Amino acid sequence: MLYTGKYIQVGRYKKGGVFGVGSKQIIFNDRVDFENIVKIASFWKTPTDSNSFLEKAKKNFPEIPISEIEKCIQFLFDNNSLMENNAFNSNERYSRNSLYYNYMGANSKDVQKKIQNSSVTLIGCGGIGNHLSYLLATSGIGKITLVDNDKVELSNLTRQVLFTEGDVGNSKTEVLKREILKRRNDVAIDIIESTITSEDDLYKIPKSDIFIISADNPFSLMDWVNSYCVAHNQPYINVGYINDISVVGPFFIPRVTSCFKCAEITPDYTQKDSLSDYLKIINSDFKAATFPGVNGVAASYAFGDIIKFLGGFGEILSKNKRIGIHSSTIKIEEQLIPKNERCLVCSRL
Repeated sequence: MLYTGKYIQVGRYKKGGVFGVGSKQIIFNDRVDFENIVKIASFWKTPTDSNSFLEKAKKNFPEIPISEIEKCIQFLFDNNSLMENNAFNSNERYSRNSLYYNYMGANSKDVQKKIQNSSVTLIGCGGIGNHLSYLLATSGIGKITLVDNDKVELSNLTRQVLFTEGDVGNSKTEVLKREILKRRNDVAIDIIESTITSEDDLYKIPKSDIFIISADNPFSLMDWVNSYCVAHNQPYINVGYINDISVVGPFFIPRVTSCFKCAEITPDYTQKDSLSDYLKIINSDFKAATFPGVNGVAASYAFGDIIKFLGGFGEILSKNKRIGIHSSTIKIEEQLIPKNERCLVCSRL
């Protein structure tokens, strides 16, 4: 039994009208076409078997040619405008997420089941780690592993939203676990209090469905993560910021996407030459000019890609690229990372 989705909204617009809202809305310039689709969609607000709907619509709207009714029905299917009768229950915890999955053309029950059977690993529990742990836990992720060795500092409180003044001096992972469990008490949470100082440290971390890299140091971290994850078929996504730019990607999927080293997209901090000592002096006390909104934007974009990957629907935006969202101009920049058959890291697999 199907019915016109709850996420569908219609309205008159100029000579015709608008069907739907969001990125999938359709503008009808022809008045008759718009009126026909509104009538058919309105009639299908009552759950009806798709095989019998045509006959019922023909009887209810004798003034609409059969070919036009068929066209309207096809339009509703093609534009994900129909929902299963049991797909939405406003009393269920994940009901609003389910509407989104339906809107995106996925089977919401299948997506939610996959998410609840998934495990994620957050390497870095700062600003982005705070946002993502909250978003993932409250969306139903089955297991979260938190990796960090830092203590909560007073300066963290501007953007690390799950920490309080009373938490200053305490373990970030312990506090984050406590706060996540307040919001969803049945999520499994493991803690690894460790600092990543070399690729060898990554062997202490169990595999999961995805590693989320939100730690901002040391400079070589992404090289270590990439090398380890490629060798061990471990998916990962990088999430961060470059001062006023929110950064998402690349999203590495073994044997599907490019890896971080398929193209040179970041400066080399290890090369030895006549400038090495000068570079080291400047970089030795680097602190990113971070800002709460920049953290939040990066986490939100990454969350969308992570849920699509785990839920098995939609297009992952950060595959084969690194995306930068400029907060000062609302510019979106893409650094493409095409799969390199000669990549020194992933081409050997």
